[in-house]
Amino acid sequence: MAKEWGYASHNGPDHWHEIYPIAKGDNQSPIELHTKDIKYDSSLQPWSASYDPGSCKSILNNGKTCRVVFDDTYDRSMLRGGPLTGPYRLRQCPSWETGAPHSPLRAGW
Repeated sequence: MAKEWGYASHNGPDHWHEIYPIAKGDNQSPIELHTKDIKYDSSLQPWSASYDPGSCKSILNNGKTCRVVFDDTYDRSMLRGGPLTGPYRLRQCPSWETGAPHSPLRAGW
């Protein structure tokens, strides 16, 4: 049987890199943002986000996380601007969890 990730002592965050090597060190989420390290960049353009809940096609709950899949053929759910070199279409929210150990700026989700 293949090893599966989880939150127990034998397969928790300290072991995720054994299955997914990119999950080691600074590449593991969630991340913690420190406001003293954040710098303003005046060269960045404003963000532009649009979202249409009608583009959601499926929601999968595997018991650990939820994945939401979108079909946005008509560019109704898009992200543009900021440091992006082109538009990004919403295709999938790969996963999220409740009770993450860190949250942006120490605020609740």
